[in-house]
Amino acid sequence: MNLLIVEDEKEIINGIMAGVDWEEAGIDTVCQATSLEVAVRQLDAVRIDIVLCDIELPDGSGLDFLEWLKGKYPGTVSLIMTCHEEFDYAKRAVSLGCRDFIVKPIIYGELEEKLRGVKREIAARQENDRYQAFGREWMKQISKEQESPLSTVNKKELICQVKAYITLHLKEDLRVEQMAKRFCISADYLSKLFKREEGTGIGDYIVEERMFLAAELMKAGHASVSRIAYECGYDNYSYFTKVFKKRYGMTPREFIQDEGSRENGNLQD
Repeated sequence: MNLLIVEDEKEIINGIMAGVDWEEAGIDTVCQATSLEVAVRQLDAVRIDIVLCDIELPDGSGLDFLEWLKGKYPGTVSLIMTCHEEFDYAKRAVSLGCRDFIVKPIIYGELEEKLRGVKREIAARQENDRYQAFGREWMKQISKEQESPLSTVNKKELICQVKAYITLHLKEDLRVEQMAKRFCISADYLSKLFKREEGTGIGDYIVEERMFLAAELMKAGHASVSRIAYECGYDNYSYFTKVFKKRYGMTPREFIQDEGSRENGNLQD
């Protein structure tokens, strides 16, 4: 993640540079600009993910700059630095697509927290864009190969991408319709292809992966059963217990006790 600070007062820039733990905030490179002219040159020269900008600058308004930024680099997230008396400006900045504003004097821990949140948003968006791009490419290949059977390699690659997505999002409410939309294909087509390639329905596969994750977390012994249920995508504890028992033949607590007995037995051996 690359960040650009746009601030005409060098002392404020130096304070931000020294006060923020950039590694903790997830920022790799920090660029600086003391005017809008320099800021524009920086944006044209380097990929900037986040802009931290003052409202009042010597060569123009930070709000006008935000409007330009939104049109030229819509993927770049902006944060505004403002004084208490400039709250009205800050509200307008938010209406222009600004993610949030930081009140001066800056509390660096608060800034770090906001930056971490922005980084998570950008990462999620980039991940979604990758899946969408893969889905669009997949549809192009289908169009080109309509007169001949689709290659086995292409089918397997699509299913691998879907399985990877499932693994990364087991905590979320995974629905076939939502996943199919991410990959730009129909839910019916995804369900049939997954069943054909994997020999099991996509819903059953999700349950199996969640149960495997639950068992591994229980073996690790670092979380409560209710927390494990939540991490595996189950808000209803009773339902989680029912599904787990159906898969392993015992309740989660019985499973943990059984694992504990095995470990004690191994220690004695």
